[in-house]
Amino acid sequence: QAAKRHPGVLPGMAIENGWPMDEARRMAKGLGLDEDLEDSLVSEGGSKSKEEDVCAKGAAHYLRTTLSAIFLGTSDQPAVLNVLLLAIPVAFVARLGEWSQAWIFLSSLVALVPLAERISFVTEDVAKYTNQTLGGLLNATFGNITEVIVCICAIQAGLFRVVQLSMLGSVLSNLLLVLGSAFLVGGCKHKEQHFNRSAAVTNTGLLIFAVLALSLPSILDETHSGAGGVHAEIVANHSLPVVYRLPAVPADSWLKGNGNLEAENRPGGDAPLWYSRFIAVAMLIMYGLLIFFQLVTHTHLFEGEEDEEEEDPGILGFKGGIFWLGLITVFIATLSQWIVDTIEGAAASLGMPILFISGILVPIVGNAAEHAASVVFAYRNKMEIALGSAVGSAVQISVFVIPLCVVIGWIVQKPMTMNFHIFETSTMLLTSVSIAIVLMDGKANWLKGAMLLLGYAIVGAGFWAHADPGQMQ
Repeated sequence: QAAKRHPGVLPGMAIENGWPMDEARRMAKGLGLDEDLEDSLVSEGGSKSKEEDVCAKGAAHYLRTTLSAIFLGTSDQPAVLNVLLLAIPVAFVARLGEWSQAWIFLSSLVALVPLAERISFVTEDVAKYTNQTLGGLLNATFGNITEVIVCICAIQAGLFRVVQLSMLGSVLSNLLLVLGSAFLVGGCKHKEQHFNRSAAVTNTGLLIFAVLALSLPSILDETHSGAGGVHAEIVANHSLPVVYRLPAVPADSWLKGNGNLEAENRPGGDAPLWYSRFIAVAMLIMYGLLIFFQLVTHTHLFEGEEDEEEEDPGILGFKGGIFWLGLITVFIATLSQWIVDTIEGAAASLGMPILFISGILVPIVGNAAEHAASVVFAYRNKMEIALGSAVGSAVQISVFVIPLCVVIGWIVQKPMTMNFHIFETSTMLLTSVSIAIVLMDGKANWLKGAMLLLGYAIVGAGFWAHADPGQMQ
């Protein structure tokens, strides 16, 4: 009788009395409350997807449903960007046929757009078969898997500036281009939009923390007050007399990045490599605390970022989702390697500075799916989700992906550092401060969007006008 009056008590009764869920379901079915029980189980925070066997209707039906979801999308989430999957065979033909590096680079870059969007879709589907904490960790980890793979390939090839600029460019594009587009489109339909100020302040605080971490190695390097000595290559190529007055350090320790503090601890020069690695470890600890903050202790601050509509059940199944994650990751890794191999030749062929390609073009194309999603949510007046996609993604890259790249370089004995140099670091500082001011009142309108978009245009022109010294190239 109590169950009939309050169907929501059934899951608690089952857990408290140690009943198997099957027994609770049999009791609910006898009372005619089986549907209420299933709804209650979902709302109680257990598995977010009903425990249905996705192969219950046969392997053929599962295969047809899965392929349709992957290549065509679902009714509420059509895979519009999948038309760009046609670039994958073009990239393979260009690579095997030894076409120009510009063709290989552009086709591989375009092919990454639908793959990045599909891996996000698969990750969300797999998360439906887990609890809230594990699902949040899955989304946080695989949300930036494309950027991480590209950076790993670039680190192995020694293209550290490409890694730094692509990461910085992703942060800038999310904060200025994506957020600006969302504010502009949403503001054209709604006179004024509102969002959670507490979550926005938390994210902007983390951005300022990331700027602090990135600034110090650059300041030490620019003022020649670091304890890391002078890079042997700079001593050989730099024309300024002041550099020759600084003591040189044996190249092996700095170039190989073996962490030998005795060899690096010489006065008057670059920021030592161990300092970048120390900062990276501290930032990864901060990211772990952020995940704990979001998923355990202060979930109420981020509840508005979830879609209020009822969540559909999973389509792929847990094992099927893992298979698709692995398969898509293989394609992303292959295309990422081709992008890294051809980026220098493509820059020369296209007549574009490699700094502009790495810091502007690659992030725009790589984050195209997130850009489109943020604009759509802003148009629907779901600003919490739009803001979470734009600013939240920038925070993940700043506090997680960038230090992870430094640690990966440490593991593979490559001198990947946190020294992004003064122009790039100053750009990120000014952008973060601007975003903090824009978000402080918890309101959005089209004028703020136009301001952010024009700011991104100025930054993009700056990347085109900026050139690294010869020894850094």
